[in-house]
Amino acid sequence: MQRSWLLSLVAIPLVLTACAPGAEPVVATPTFTVVPSGTGFQYVDPPGVGDGAAVFDVHLRAHNPNPVGLSLATLDGDFYLGDRRAATTTFRHGVDLPARGSSDLTLEVRVPLAQAPALLQTVAGLLTGAATSYRVDATVGARVFGTVQRFPRATLARGSVRWSPSWVAPEIRLASSGPALRIDSLTSATLDIPATLHNPSPLGYVVQAPTVRLALGGADVATVQLGRIVAPAGETVPIDLRFRFNPLQVGPAMAAQVSAVAAGAGSLDFRVAGPLELQAPGLGSHRVDAAALLTGTLR
Repeated sequence: MQRSWLLSLVAIPLVLTACAPGAEPVVATPTFTVVPSGTGFQYVDPPGVGDGAAVFDVHLRAHNPNPVGLSLATLDGDFYLGDRRAATTTFRHGVDLPARGSSDLTLEVRVPLAQAPALLQTVAGLLTGAATSYRVDATVGARVFGTVQRFPRATLARGSVRWSPSWVAPEIRLASSGPALRIDSLTSATLDIPATLHNPSPLGYVVQAPTVRLALGGADVATVQLGRIVAPAGETVPIDLRFRFNPLQVGPAMAAQVSAVAAGAGSLDFRVAGPLELQAPGLGSHRVDAAALLTGTLR
């Protein structure tokens, strides 16, 4: 009890000194270093795609130089890409720092691109393999001795980043409901193929296809145009492919098979093929010469 009482007497003047107006802070400022792994762009959705923003993670290692433990209570700052202020960043997760110890934290910075053409140009340069600098200036508050000590604004992180994701073709899969074939008239049939389109890339884009071909039993029977499917980075969106064709134009045998499948008898293989055009507005475009986009069996 006597030892605890003595420690309390020591702590009281420390708290008073830390809170006294005009007094020098008794708590030394935590320091920060960048951890390269985990630092960089996580995804980019250009204007008109998803939230039209780039998400940049800054992985930091915070070090407490003090002989007492503390907790990071607040972090409010600005994120710079190149020489331009790109976004604000706030951290409120209360990371504990042991005495003379370290802990990791990640700042997630959302950079809106639609309102900043200059930033869009910088990101476009990254897609070509160019490097750009980044910086985080912030004010930090640490909770120690039951109160929050605020430190002067300083640069917490700076570095250079390269980000050149390759164009990745979307993945098109059949929806669980499956395709539906119906006979509308003697010379007209409709095949509806509900599907999903998944963009596995960290770059959001718009998908278009000027000519998508439908083949039944190995014979081309119809074409459609696939227009403007917005595919944010890493997300899956529903699509519906609808083909109309004349069964009589593919020959009597195929017409009979189509009629049988529409009536619920037999089966028929189908294939959907055609080139895709991927466009990231303001950033670039890419063509995918896909031989087959989707295959399956009508039953």
